[in-house]
Amino acid sequence: MRILLGFTASFALLLGASLTASAQTAAGHANRFHNTTKIAAPAPLSYGVNIFARGTASYFNPDAITVDDHFVYVAYANNTAKNGSDGRPSTVVQYKRNGQVDHIYSIIGHCDGMRLNPSSHQLWALVNNDGNPAMYTIDPQTSAIKKYAFSSAPHGGGYDDVVFTNGQAFISASNPTLNSSGINVFPAIDRVTLSGSTAQLTSVLEGDASAFDITTQKVVKLNLVDPDSMSVDPAGDVILVDQGGSELVALSHAGTSSQMATRLATGTQIEDPIWATNQHGVLFIVDGKANAVYTATTQFIPGTVYVASPNDSGVASFVGTMDMTTGIITPVLVGFRSPTGLLFVATQK
Repeated sequence: MRILLGFTASFALLLGASLTASAQTAAGHANRFHNTTKIAAPAPLSYGVNIFARGTASYFNPDAITVDDHFVYVAYANNTAKNGSDGRPSTVVQYKRNGQVDHIYSIIGHCDGMRLNPSSHQLWALVNNDGNPAMYTIDPQTSAIKKYAFSSAPHGGGYDDVVFTNGQAFISASNPTLNSSGINVFPAIDRVTLSGSTAQLTSVLEGDASAFDITTQKVVKLNLVDPDSMSVDPAGDVILVDQGGSELVALSHAGTSSQMATRLATGTQIEDPIWATNQHGVLFIVDGKANAVYTATTQFIPGTVYVASPNDSGVASFVGTMDMTTGIITPVLVGFRSPTGLLFVATQK
């Protein structure tokens, strides 16, 4: 189904600043479109937006999304408790590139993070990001599913997302217990390796580590109160979203003696920063509240960073582009209910 593009006013959100009048107008448009099938795109870029897939009565509340050479995988959290206390399952749906369902997997727990391991070509699915965490591997070739327990969770919460870079896997430690001063003194990013039925964790970045702040050009003390989604930039650096803290942390040479952390304030809560790597491609957008996955196409500018803003953000329910050097977010697609998952897939012309 083709989604109409109706809104063409251009606006930008300066990080750390109050909402501009044009951004307020955009927020109003977003609210107005919540109960329609319209998605809006400001000038100058024109985006074609379509429905890729919808949830059903059997699986719903999509969040994480990943891809391999032939399939797109979407994790539906259904109505599961974020700490796994209800023992209910999430559903991972394997789609063909045309949106046709190819296979369905069921895993116990609330699935909030999922990635494809490029080395093993297995899915790594994390469950229970608020507490009692576990993870699963899913082999799409054999349909085999294996559960892993984490070696520890000293921060008291769960694990939200995982990324792979330079032959290593890194994971974000979500929902941390803060000390009496409101500081996260526990690991915020861990390196994870699998051994037997255990996911072994080694701390890579502490929640109160030092980092270079891009805006102030000074070294600051972090307080990562809400480690959430993760991504990898074109240089192979690990990018962590501290969602509740409205900031990004970039970790170069992660897990090595040359590791360096850089901080950038975001001004509002965001999800899933991803890079457009090719002029020709497809931007997948997961909207959990709408129970839908969209695709957006345009003549992409390689190197452009896209971010999603969920419905509980200060500036809510849009997809925008982000300048990683100045800290400016420019909304480009509004009218979603709560976009939380983004994925860019390069294609041939």
